[in-house]
Formats: sequence, C-alpha cells, structure tokens
Amino acid sequence: MLKQLKIKNFAIVDEITVQFGTGFNVITGETGVGKSLLVDALNVVLGDRAYRELIREGSEFAWVEAEFSINPDQLKQGLAAGNGQFSVGEKLVLTREIRLQGSSKVWINGVAATVQQLKSLGELLVDLHGQHEHQYLLNEDHHIDFLDAYAETEAELEAVADAYKKLQALLARLRTIEMDQTQFREKQQLYQFQLKEIQDVDPRPDELEMLEQERRLLENAQRLNELAGEITALAPDATARIAKIQKQLEELRRFDDEAAGYLPEIDAAAVSLEEVAEWAEHFQAKTRADPARLETIHQRITQIQHLCQKYNRTLPELIRYQVEIGQWLKESQEEQPDKDALNRQIEDARRVYSAACRMLSEKRASAAREMNQQVVEKLKRLGIPHARFEVQLSREETPAGLVELGGQRFTGNERGMDRTAFWMQTNPGESLRPLVRVASGGEVSRMMLAIKATLSGRDRIGTVIFDEIDTGISGKIARIVGHELANLSRFHQILCITHLPQIASLADEHYRVEKVVQNGRAVTRVKPLSGDARVDEIAKLLGTGEATAASVESAREMLGAKS
Repeated sequence: MLKQLKIKNFAIVDEITVQFGTGFNVITGETGVGKSLLVDALNVVLGDRAYRELIREGSEFAWVEAEFSINPDQLKQGLAAGNGQFSVGEKLVLTREIRLQGSSKVWINGVAATVQQLKSLGELLVDLHGQHEHQYLLNEDHHIDFLDAYAETEAELEAVADAYKKLQALLARLRTIEMDQTQFREKQQLYQFQLKEIQDVDPRPDELEMLEQERRLLENAQRLNELAGEITALAPDATARIAKIQKQLEELRRFDDEAAGYLPEIDAAAVSLEEVAEWAEHFQAKTRADPARLETIHQRITQIQHLCQKYNRTLPELIRYQVEIGQWLKESQEEQPDKDALNRQIEDARRVYSAACRMLSEKRASAAREMNQQVVEKLKRLGIPHARFEVQLSREETPAGLVELGGQRFTGNERGMDRTAFWMQTNPGESLRPLVRVASGGEVSRMMLAIKATLSGRDRIGTVIFDEIDTGISGKIARIVGHELANLSRFHQILCITHLPQIASLADEHYRVEKVVQNGRAVTRVKPLSGDARVDEIAKLLGTGEATAASVESAREMLGAKS
C-alpha cells in the first residue's frame, strides 16, 4: 500500500508530504485546486511520461517520491524487471526527478534505476482508474491474470508450467539432433580445417613471451657480447687489486685489531668478483651473434601472431579454442541418439501437456461464467442497469501448435492455451466491445469498481485509485458506490478523488486539497481532516460550497450513518 507521497516543485505544488491510511482514503476539494495533481505526480513516479512543463515555474527540477509497504514475495517479477535487482524488505521507495536540463533520474530504494523498471513495478503496485492512462485492468495482457486469480488456478497453472518445461526440453533436444545436415557438414569441415591449421603451427602456452625474450637477446647480441667481454677483461686486474688489499689488511691487523674486521668483507668481495667474472664469460659465449637462429625466431613469432590475428584470439584463447573444436569433432563422430525413442517421449510429453492445458481451460471457462454474472450484478447495483460483461476465451489454431485436442492443434505456453479479454456493453442496442474501447470517465471507473469488487483480494494489487468516480452519478447510486468502495477497502488500500458527500462520508481517512496564495504565488496544500473540520467539509459538499446549520446537521448524520 502507498504509505507516503512527497512532491516538490510539481506544477503549482511547492512542497507537500501526504501520509495515507490503510483503508478507504478520500480526497476532496474545489475544482482547479490541484486534486488530480496528486494522481499526476504518482503517475510520474510510477513510470508514466514526465514532461518538463510539470516543473514549477522558476524551479530547476521537480521531484516526486512514493513510499510503499509491500510483500516482497509478491513483487519478485517487478523487482527483477529490466535486468535490475533491488534488495527490499517490507518498504519500497520510488523516486523520480525531472530536470529542465538533462534527462530525468530514477531511484528504487536509493539505487539508480530506469523508467521502464518503475513502470514494471507500478503495474504491480497501483491500479488507477479514471481520467488517466495508468489502468492495469485496461491492459488485455493482464486479463488472464485476473481470471486466474478469480478461478484460483494455482495448482493447474503449476501443472501446465511443469509439463510445458519438460516438453520444451525434449523439443530442444530434438532440434539439436535434427540440425540441418548441410549446415552440420559445413561446420564439421570448417572445424577440421581450423584444427589442422592450428595443429600445424602447434603453439604452446607462454611461447610468445619466451621467443620475444630470446629475440631481444639476439638482436642486441653484439653489444651484450662486448659488455660481457669488458667485464671479463677487467676481472683479472680487479682480482689482483683485491689480493693486494687482502695482503695489506693482513699486515695492518698485526698493529690494529680493527683491520681484522674487514678481512671477511674483502674475502667476500673476492668471491663475488670471481662469480661475476665466471658469469660474464658464460654470458659472452651465450650471446654470440646467431643470424640463423634470429631469423627462425622472427618467422616463428610472425607465424603465431598471424594465427592469433586470423582467429581474433590471444594465444591462451587460441589454445583453448583448439581444445574446444577438437572435443566437438570427437563428439560429432559418436553415435547419434535414437530419434524414434525421442519422438515417442515428445508425444507422451505433448499428451501430458495437452491434458493439463485442457483442465486449466475448463476451470477458466467455468470461472468466467460465474465472473460474468457477478460483474453484471454489481454494475446494475452501481447504476448501469443495461450492462453486459463477458470474459472471452479464445485459442489460436495452428498445425505446429503444442496443444493437441480433438485432432486440432493450438498454440500454447507456460500459461496454457487460452487468450483472455474482457468485453463490455453499457447501453441497450450496443454490441459487446473490448473493455478498453467502451467508455470513459465515471462510467468506466464504475465498471472497474465492479470488476475490482468481484476480484476482491484476489488480484494482489495493494493500492487502487479512483479519480473522480462520481462523474454522472448522485443520490442513492452515489451512496452505493461509496459502500462498494468501503467494502473493497477491506482487501485493498483505496484512494478516491470525489465531489460527492455520499462517498466522502464513508471513508476512513479524509484529505482536503486547497489552493492558497503564498508570497504572491498560488500553491496547493493537502490537509488531513477529522472531527469538526471533516464535518464542515462534508457540509460544504452537500451545499453550495458554504456550510450552513442544515448542511452541518446533515453531514453529522451522514458520518454517523457510515456503518
């Protein structure tokens, strides 16, 4: 449910925060004060298009934040929408910022998100009916969800999904086996050629690195040989000097014990110098110029680099690719599975899937007939006496269909084989038409109210909003609409914008929207009403905008008769 809505710099709203109750919430106020701006702002934070014109004049941005209390298990699909995952507990905070310069920004629980992710969540959080386009029930893609919720088909849906998954796995296996033979041979020949080409070169891990190191030595062989030779030439003279120093220290220690301390160091220097000389002699022999070997290395490096470039792979990747295609070629030579046995398994799986689809479809058809009657009864009670409502179930026949019934084949998926659409007729002499094309304003809102009341507690959408549901109704029908909304609030949080005291007096929470002038500018304010303030508001709705003694008394009677 919607716990809190914060709005800043949005149209004529400077900054407001509204806390909503769990049950039946009504919003009243004079025409033009900004009641529907609350719905507009909520629409924006639920993913509807955001126009820069909505930014309050003189401001650089508009900002809307909606906080919901939720059951995370019911929102797994929406939380994962658009390749994003958002960690939530029992609170979900949606935030959107519209800027004059640059694109709008979106956050879900403080994590940057996309507008599409907001929209996916919005369809699971809020159902809006009235003057706006955010109408979950008007999306035919969701009609089958409502029918399944009414029919309580969880077990049948699970059976269909399980059978569909098994059938798809078998069909995927068959498609693999029945790969086009020409395509298969082409792939086999390509892999054979590539494997031979790589094997002919026979690259080894780290070979390039070692070759490059040897190449650098050979390319600089002359200079390196000269340096090593100089070390070798200097070594005898240095050795003689060290020997002389050793002799002198031996003589000095006869007179000064401190001189003896340096003898180990000069001995170590003599050993180190001898080792350096030996290494230089060995290095000099190793680094003699070898043009033939250098040319061989150049050719080998070029050969490996060309192969890597041709296959667009690094040397380690090329070696892994060699192993992969070798394994594929080995497996391609193995005996193929028994296709006849696999086809028999597929037909068995198709029969199981078809039977599960049939059971699901029969339960839907039975529930649809009951749902038709209940919705029509509620529409008549809500002041649409000639209404007709029909849940239309259809199937798509195709020779390649997965579902086989009575010698016919139909398309199917993990939800079965049925397509569902709600059709309506509101006036005598008219034909049934899709729900989305039937009516507008208060009439369509009452139709939605009838459907929502029929589905009470089954569609799992927490918040339902009715924007000016009272258009075209009054008196007794208005009171009936109010009672239906109150009853519906036992299963959903209800937010209703209304002008009718018959509806407003039945609410659990009442908010008045008003426009005031502050610092020379009009701003919208939202006030929660209770006690005498609420009585006065109901009295104003009963009269001409001003509370009188008679209207106050009538308002008290209405509020007292709420039950």
